[in-house]
Amino acid sequence: MNADSTVFGAVRLGYLVVGSRRLDEWKRFATQAMGLHLADESQDGLAFRMDAHARRLIIDHDASEDVLAVGWQLDDEAALAVVLGRLDARGVGVECIEGERAARRGVASLHRFTGPKGLLIELFTTPLMDSSPLDMLCSGFVTGAGGMGHLSVMSRDRERSIQFWRELFDARVSDTIEMARGGRTVLDVTFLRVNERHHSVAIAATRGVSIDMFRTRIQHVNIEAATVDDLSFACERCVQLGYRLTRGIGRHPNDKELSFYVQTPSGFEMEMGWDALTVEEAGWPEGVTYPNMSTWGHDIPGRFSSELGFGEIVNALRSLTRTEYLPW
Repeated sequence: MNADSTVFGAVRLGYLVVGSRRLDEWKRFATQAMGLHLADESQDGLAFRMDAHARRLIIDHDASEDVLAVGWQLDDEAALAVVLGRLDARGVGVECIEGERAARRGVASLHRFTGPKGLLIELFTTPLMDSSPLDMLCSGFVTGAGGMGHLSVMSRDRERSIQFWRELFDARVSDTIEMARGGRTVLDVTFLRVNERHHSVAIAATRGVSIDMFRTRIQHVNIEAATVDDLSFACERCVQLGYRLTRGIGRHPNDKELSFYVQTPSGFEMEMGWDALTVEEAGWPEGVTYPNMSTWGHDIPGRFSSELGFGEIVNALRSLTRTEYLPW
């Protein structure tokens, strides 16, 4: 690859790192509710598997109760060199990490830099693999070429946020959703794909006054179950174990995914889905906009979808005093 080469299709979400002191609660949530495999446990943190990758979800013992880093896997060193070249051209500082520090991420080595909203973005090519049998309550998860799943973030600078992912990974806009209240559009969500998965990053932004309704760096992370039974049983377990469903089971209009949302021990949400479509580039329609987030379901327990909760209002007001960081 040369400097002008595209890395579209050569990048996917690899892992998520969360900072939390609630290690016991995260262990219970990840294994008993979501059905993941506990791969490692120590006083320094936890690590969970979903497939043959040694680590997909990593919980570091940290007081932030937030997502600290996101790992993105590149196909090979050539693709990595293209992305590093783009960062260098923009003067973005990059740190190389190897050895034990990289192994804690489940990779041979990584390059990282500070991305939007202070989120560490970590780039790697070689995941550490584990061939031992998985001990999970789910039969499996859809990963492979589409990666671990997707992220949804809220931005106070929509256009620059979209441009960041387009320039970094050659992301393509799959479609958008416009959410209305009182006959007026109040929220735009842009869905960006970097491979066959319908989206690996979703950017939500308010119209008019730019606010961020969430305390955490991301609004939710998505993982995709292998079967509809996996999805249904996980939803039942979340309810039985007392975890708060933020949205009940429903189906999205754009990626057709059946899913539910639950609040994690650190406050952001985890979406478990099933049967999301994969994009075939030839003939994929451009510029499609949907008027609703769901074709059915995804009800918010206790209130209408158009209402803001008290915590969201407080977070929105606080966000007005912050400057959102973007590397370029």
